[in-house]
Amino acid sequence: MKSKSLKSSETLFAFAVLLLLVLTAFWKLTSMQGYIITDDIFTSDIMNEGFPYRFSLSQSVQSGHLPLWIPEIYGGFPLLARAEAGIVYPINLILFGLLSPWTALNIVILLTIFTAAVSMYLFVREIGADFIPALMSGVAFAFSGYLLSHLKHLSNVNAACWLPLGLFLIERSIKRKNHKYLFGLSAVFGIQHLSGHTQIAYYSGVTYILYFIFRYLNYQKEENKVNSIAGRLKILFSNKFSLIFILVLAIGSLIAAVQLIPTYELVSLSQRSGGVTFEYASNYAYSPKNLGMFIYPYINGDIGDGTYTGNSIFWEDYGYVGLLTLLFALHAIFRMWKNWHVRWFTIATIVSIVFVLGPSTPIYEFAFNYIPGMKYFRFPTRFLLITDLSLIVLAGLGFTDFVKRFIKQNGKQSNKINPAEIGLFVLVILDLLYFQLRQNPIVDGKKWLEPPKSVQYIKSDSSVFRIFSLGGNEAHIQTFQQSRGWEGDLQPFVDQREFIQPSSNVLYGLSSPNGYANLTPNYIVDIWGDQNRKGILNQTATIRDNKFYPSYVFWRLMDMYNVKYITSLWEISPQKGVELIGKFGEAYLYRNSNFLPRAYLVGKGIVAENNNQSLRILFSNEFNPIEQAVISEIPDGFKSVDSINGNVALTGYTPNEVGFNVTVDKEALLIFSDSYYPGWKAEIDGKESKIIRANVTQRAAVIPAGNHIVKFTFEPKTVATGFWLTITGCLIMVGLVFMPFGKNKNIKQQEKI
Repeated sequence: MKSKSLKSSETLFAFAVLLLLVLTAFWKLTSMQGYIITDDIFTSDIMNEGFPYRFSLSQSVQSGHLPLWIPEIYGGFPLLARAEAGIVYPINLILFGLLSPWTALNIVILLTIFTAAVSMYLFVREIGADFIPALMSGVAFAFSGYLLSHLKHLSNVNAACWLPLGLFLIERSIKRKNHKYLFGLSAVFGIQHLSGHTQIAYYSGVTYILYFIFRYLNYQKEENKVNSIAGRLKILFSNKFSLIFILVLAIGSLIAAVQLIPTYELVSLSQRSGGVTFEYASNYAYSPKNLGMFIYPYINGDIGDGTYTGNSIFWEDYGYVGLLTLLFALHAIFRMWKNWHVRWFTIATIVSIVFVLGPSTPIYEFAFNYIPGMKYFRFPTRFLLITDLSLIVLAGLGFTDFVKRFIKQNGKQSNKINPAEIGLFVLVILDLLYFQLRQNPIVDGKKWLEPPKSVQYIKSDSSVFRIFSLGGNEAHIQTFQQSRGWEGDLQPFVDQREFIQPSSNVLYGLSSPNGYANLTPNYIVDIWGDQNRKGILNQTATIRDNKFYPSYVFWRLMDMYNVKYITSLWEISPQKGVELIGKFGEAYLYRNSNFLPRAYLVGKGIVAENNNQSLRILFSNEFNPIEQAVISEIPDGFKSVDSINGNVALTGYTPNEVGFNVTVDKEALLIFSDSYYPGWKAEIDGKESKIIRANVTQRAAVIPAGNHIVKFTFEPKTVATGFWLTITGCLIMVGLVFMPFGKNKNIKQQEKI
């Protein structure tokens, strides 16, 4: 009991040290004096994607709505289905549901870094590292190149930080013959999926499987003296622990069903349906010369000051874990090869680097084509997570051995901490803080929270409308180039907000017909494009001599999608009904007086057989959106008419429900410029009516002549199905924890705590 108490005290002390270090290193986040705005050159993945989704989560939950739909981007978008939004990640739900979204953002980042540190400390301590080396490993993982360079990809690091804890639970379950630790793994695996980054959850699952198999086989050899591989495999496949392990991963996936099922539906409508091509997946391939970044992280320059000269993306290639950390890992490899964990993580390091190299070797292409699931992910460089983790585990073991060999005189006084040991630990911390913290610029909180002047002007208009940002990406690129990165004055990035670049408009309660998301229904991308391909909108204007020349089709789209205000990097050529309001910083602000209401009535429906035909009709000279709509099918009994008289009054507009009072003299189509998506239902006077896809992306419903109350409600079956499966998974996990499995007859019971 005494030793257990001491161990608990030691663990609590370690947690306190790690927490203090994290809070101190990011003191501006801790004190809420600043926010991370890490750049992606053409946009910011945290401020233009990750955070706006979580901001919407906060707004929905705190106003009493389920966080299912976000109306401010792409004319409306499935919020929960967008996995990387992390909507059902438990920490996000709690913090964004209770606190200011800005406060919640900083706390989530700090908790992520702290979780990574604690997870790694527990695992390395469990496999034999001493206290200070285990602390070093915790710090090295929390401040690793992979984790800190991907802080702007919140869902990525939210999933990655739990990986060492999953390995800890596997290790402890095998050593202590206790299946309950494995059920803890099901919770961890479920949380990784709920974080929203399926790629990292997938990589983690593969790592768990391989680690369990080889660790279990090795344990049979060590404990039961089963030397033959055939004998150990027989035990592996006949033992209840193996069956429980398979069950655990299945339960973890079941726990995440509320996220996985809606996401699968969105994937099926997107460019990634059926997977991606090898060329797309391996784009921005890792250059072998970047391996030098493990020794000196800025061997090819620093993206933070604009000096990076590499051929690919800096933050996708960045895996620096500290020079001393690397040296301790090499010590473990060359001086501790008989240790099973050293052998396993050495092999894991080599294999992961081979995958990181992507198309530079034939191995990744083979895996991409033949390993189930691999074809859905791009950026093989994200295997750097496994590389960093493996090197850091090796470093913890190597540091322990180094101290015993050269500092503590062959293990004497092993329970005492030597000053030299602390000195090495401090050097690791200083190394990591010096190189890593610069990768996440923190802007002054007061400046960032003050709305841009363009937003202040637009928000004075109380009508229902959308905005559109012209050249926001190009303006962002100019800002990055003029600032030479983000390690200097951040004021240009503050000023750049005047363009209200997608999807930052969400932060100001403004709606836009376009957005920034890498998983978007194809029919939306066909018009508005995304970061991977251009939409047809790009064909509707030209830029000459720093002036924007839109065609009539461009303005037709603006009108149809309720766009009243446009910010632009370029001066727009004169157009009737379009007025220049002024210039805010470098952003021109225009008002379009020709915009159509958010919802309106038309008498004619033109049926298109497919999306391409819809686009051709929409962009033809004959099409008039005030009188016509391109529809995907002919509603039963509907007959087009030349003219109608009617009125549409918006009576309610919440994320998941929209209401109208409609008066019309003849049967007509109600055109609602919000995005069409499965799960939306229409009711007319309380009776369900069919929703039709209109004008490629919009919603429509047939309205009979007369006065009617119309309601659109978002009630996706995928969410309901996923929710009940998640509840089922949680109940199964809890039930199995308390189920007696009896003792494992194949392995002697270990009594030592």
